[in-house]
Amino acid sequence: MSLYGKALTYLVTLFAGVTIAIVSQPLALAQSIRATTSDPLNGFVGTWAAMKPNESTPFLVLRLSENDGKLIGTISHFKAGVGGDGWIIGSPLMIPESPVSDLTVTEGVVTFVWRGDPPLHGGRVTLLVEGTKAARLLIPVSEEEVIKIMSDSPGARGVSPEIRMRREPEAQNENRQESSTQKWEVMVMARLINAAEFQYRFKNGIYADYPTLVRTGELQKMAGRRVTLYPKNLNSETNPLPGYLLRLLVSPDGASYQFSIQKKTSAECAPGLYGDETGIVFETHQGECSAN
Repeated sequence: MSLYGKALTYLVTLFAGVTIAIVSQPLALAQSIRATTSDPLNGFVGTWAAMKPNESTPFLVLRLSENDGKLIGTISHFKAGVGGDGWIIGSPLMIPESPVSDLTVTEGVVTFVWRGDPPLHGGRVTLLVEGTKAARLLIPVSEEEVIKIMSDSPGARGVSPEIRMRREPEAQNENRQESSTQKWEVMVMARLINAAEFQYRFKNGIYADYPTLVRTGELQKMAGRRVTLYPKNLNSETNPLPGYLLRLLVSPDGASYQFSIQKKTSAECAPGLYGDETGIVFETHQGECSAN
């Protein structure tokens, strides 16, 4: 079965009887479901790795663990560069990992002080988790450091001071076709939904439908943390992405979710983005429909 078929099968069959939030016709998720008893720090604990495209060896590793109810961690060292899409990449340095300092968790976001690796001088960084398997590391970069990185990275079109992170072992065994869509509003919306869902679950123990993410302000908060633009209709419960149909499905127990963003078209099946609580976003193309 094609990737498109698998996605639709999961959306249609696994969530049979589920509360569905179709943005064009929103249905509110019953928020009477009680939050499950769990340790919210588990959402951060683990080994987070960053890799260059098509490589299996991480250039950056962040290890977080829990000790006496608090997070502690170490981080590896790397020489920073920038990829063609502007995201920070790098090469690992053969230096022992260093403890991170002043590690705090505030409203579901982890921050800590990073000593930096040349040409970056470090500072307070933010780990913004977008699901059980995906996160972004937001690092401080000065104008001087941007100039240096750009000069060492021919062909780069700019610098986005973020590093894509994956929780191991998923970071080493990811076979799905991750999205590289050029429609920035659609991709940004997908990542905002994942980040907002993580934040909502951190606070309430369950995931929420789209209208709830809007009303609680979680989507707007996550948009405010981004260094890039975000969709101007973000807070619309009925039409956040004009020209696209957004579906967000939450399981009856609030323990998982799936979403799709598809272009409105008369075609039998349209290309689109799909995602779930792992935080990984992947896409299907029109040509895959014929294989279904």
